Amino acid sequence: MDIKVPVPSIEEQEVVGRFFSNIDNLIAANQRKLDLLKEQKKGFLQNMFV
Repeated sequence: MDIKVPVPSIEEQEVVGRFFSNIDNLIAANQRKLDLLKEQKKGFLQNMFV
C-alpha cells in the first residue's frame, strides 16, 4: 500500500506544541485561581454563620 500521510514540518509542530503548552498553563492558572476563590467563599460563609 502506498498511502501518503501528511506530516507538518518540525517548525509547525513546535508552534502547535507551544500553543498547547500555553493553553495548559492558562488552564492550570485558572484552576488555582478557582480553588483560591472557593476557599475564600468557604471562609466568608463560615464568618457569616458563626
